[in-house]
Amino acid sequence: MTTDEIRALLHRSYEAYDKADHAFIVDLFHDDIVWTFNSPPEALPFPNRVTGKIAVLAALQRIGEAIEGVSTKLEVVVAEGDRAVAICDTTVRQRKTGRTIRYKCAAFHRYRDGKRIEYIAFHDGRDL
Repeated sequence: MTTDEIRALLHRSYEAYDKADHAFIVDLFHDDIVWTFNSPPEALPFPNRVTGKIAVLAALQRIGEAIEGVSTKLEVVVAEGDRAVAICDTTVRQRKTGRTIRYKCAAFHRYRDGKRIEYIAFHDGRDL
């Protein structure tokens, strides 16, 4: 994939998350994806590191049961080679309490064969 294709795929993936486009999300992940989410364990109800497409999809389902995405604003997107990074301003709502949480996220993506093979995210923890 070219850098421009990766940048476009990253933008499309964030749109898919916001619109709950599950078919696109399922197709986006490589079978061997490694998903690392560096956040406090009490903030999101799944292990910080998940390996394999089926396990990542199950983790995302658990997240969706616990929180509702309100908005994600991409502030910075940089792509080079097979990698891209996005810095986002994200707002979610806890389903159980109704509490709104806002945080910044830096997410590092790597692609192989047109699929996301690696995702590493770091949160600022401001509201977490």
